[in-house]
Amino acid sequence: MKSVGLIAMATILLNIPVQANTPNPMGEMSSDVVTVLKDNLSGGWAYSVAEAPEGYEKGFLLIFKEGDSYKVQVQVGNMTMLGENVSVKKNTISFEVQVEGENVSVVLTADGSKISGTSTSSAGVLKINGTKSLSAG
Repeated sequence: MKSVGLIAMATILLNIPVQANTPNPMGEMSSDVVTVLKDNLSGGWAYSVAEAPEGYEKGFLLIFKEGDSYKVQVQVGNMTMLGENVSVKKNTISFEVQVEGENVSVVLTADGSKISGTSTSSAGVLKINGTKSLSAG
């Protein structure tokens, strides 16, 4: 529950405009509102994996930025798994999760409010599709 509170606080903080003093063309300082830029990956994603074993076909993926790195939390049924070896390049995130003692590699690409990609394990390569249901901003 502690991480959920931290995520909620981070989401609130990401949406607060910050004041910045910037020089105008006349060289005078003016007070402008600067909006913090949001990325396409951060937020909550409801996802489905059509060919996944029973109980793993639907879940919720939470992606958030902590400092300079991204964190991933996967919720399936009553289980919560943390992503490891998280890597982000533009709108694509890759990570690994341990599912019932097995390593599963996941690669997802965000496009607006949609996310898609694959999970790879000993069971093969399965397609993942999702929709953003909780936005970081």
